[in-house]
Amino acid sequence: RYLSCDKIGLLTANSDAITPLESFAILPTADTPGTFQIQTLRDTFLTIRAPRSVKANPPPEVRGDETEITFNTTLRVRMQARFKPRLKASREEKARERISRRELEEAAGRRLEEHEVKMLKRARREGNYHEALLDIKVKSKHDKFG
Repeated sequence: RYLSCDKIGLLTANSDAITPLESFAILPTADTPGTFQIQTLRDTFLTIRAPRSVKANPPPEVRGDETEITFNTTLRVRMQARFKPRLKASREEKARERISRRELEEAAGRRLEEHEVKMLKRARREGNYHEALLDIKVKSKHDKFG
C-alpha cells in the first residue's frame, strides 16, 4: 500500500497503485543540513504537531496541510542501513570496470588486436569477462585446459 495525502491533509495508506496523490517532493532545508520538508501534490507540507488529546501518552498528530515551512515541517529522514545508497561500492565497481590494454594482454598471454581489446573491455563491464578471456585463450591455443 502507498501513502497518500488527501485535499484536507489526512494521510492514508489505502492505494494499491501510485498516482499523483501518492507522490511527494522532498526539499532539503537550506539552513539546517540533513533535514528536509516533504511537499505534497497540493503544495502543502507534511507536519508533525504535539498531540491535542488529554490521554496519557498520545501519539503526535501527523498531517499534510501545512502551507508554510516551519519547525514542525522540518524532518530528519532516517533509514535502515540496508536501504542506504552504497556510493563506495559504485566507485569500486567503476574502478573494476576500467582495465588497461597491458592488463588484458597479460591475462590473455599474448598481444591482442584492437577488436579483441574492445570485446574484452565490454565483457568486463557486462560481467562475462572470464568467459570471453577463455574464448580468446582457446582460439590462440594458449590455455592448456581449452
